[in-house]
Amino acid sequence: MTEKAEGAISERSTLSDAEKSFVHKIAEHYHITDGMEWERGYVIGWMIINYPAKQSADDIAKALDIPREPVDWIADLLTPPGVYTREAIPGTDDYYITLNDSAWPNAVEHSFRRIPEFHAAVVHGLEVLKDQPSERLERLVRMEELYGVISRKIEGVFDVFEEHRSKASAS
Repeated sequence: MTEKAEGAISERSTLSDAEKSFVHKIAEHYHITDGMEWERGYVIGWMIINYPAKQSADDIAKALDIPREPVDWIADLLTPPGVYTREAIPGTDDYYITLNDSAWPNAVEHSFRRIPEFHAAVVHGLEVLKDQPSERLERLVRMEELYGVISRKIEGVFDVFEEHRSKASAS
């Protein structure tokens, strides 16, 4: 019997090899960057490319050959910020889930636009804790440097993105 490679999608999944490859890469990204469980990452990857876009939680779990729990977990996580829409299926505990067309740009913009606010909080910390020993402030200083650079670099990024989207939609 061969051992399943870490993160490999089940052989019983109904996805094509190309779909499995894409879904695996998305899951791998979230596994490496966020420590996310593989099956939860599969859901995110599948929701980006599934067709039709509106599918039931049960159908998503069946397609990926995973328990329904990771689908529910991702839906619970990403529906409130508007990444997904969720629609109950009357008479069942199942529901439809759909990735919103503008979800990723909106989610990324929402998070990134908050970086300067977080930077301001870090700067505030340095100001109010300025009398503390430098050893205690080392982490805060590193955070201020990082978030300061990001805050300056991110200025105008979303204006450029909107301009790009406007030009693309006009074509």
